[in-house]
Amino acid sequence: MISNCPHCKEELNLSPAQQAKVENALARLKTGTLRLGCPHCGKPIELLSDGSLADIQAAMSVKGGKVRKLPDPPPPPDIQWLLGGEFEEHEEIRDIPKALVLVEEGKLRDDIVGALVETFYQPMYANDPDHAIDQMALTEFSLVVLQDGFGGKAIKDSSFHRFMLNLPMSKRRYLLYCLVGPGFHSLYGLEALSLSANFVVNEKDSAHFKNILKRAKSDYDELFGPYISVLEEFGVK
Repeated sequence: MISNCPHCKEELNLSPAQQAKVENALARLKTGTLRLGCPHCGKPIELLSDGSLADIQAAMSVKGGKVRKLPDPPPPPDIQWLLGGEFEEHEEIRDIPKALVLVEEGKLRDDIVGALVETFYQPMYANDPDHAIDQMALTEFSLVVLQDGFGGKAIKDSSFHRFMLNLPMSKRRYLLYCLVGPGFHSLYGLEALSLSANFVVNEKDSAHFKNILKRAKSDYDELFGPYISVLEEFGVK
């Protein structure tokens, strides 16, 4: 049984009679939840039959009482295979795809651009996020690489990243979106998913960008290739 309101965090201070009444109601609860009103803020509090909060996010914010702990996420992938050679793929090259590289000048960009040229991409650049958004409207890209901090903004504050989040699926499903920065775990799918990207790369792995890109493309084709083929069969773009 919780002792604090998950909304205002004030102590509930239930009397023994009120506590017994709530416990009896919970004991009779077979399905659903028991709803109480906070005596301080008046907002509803929903409890499961074991006395814990029905809202898991609220439960994690309450100090004291029983907390339903979220499971730990899976660990980042093992990328030791990057040191063992090239990742093999079988692909028919039909056209030269274009890649928008939003990375500040330096070794990181040199590594990425070198990998793109080797894998038959045509790199293109933008001076700032606004210029990049204009480029997206004028050119059909197959790959976009955004560096954390490009244009002086972190990913979460980047106007270009917000633009990508709102890109119509008719365009978004046909391009790979890569985020690069010192805080990422290369090829960590869950991390990429949380940021609505296709894959993420740690800056220290930039020398292996070619193999990382090949692996990301292979994973994308395996996961979404059949779906896109069906959409195209029915004329959906």
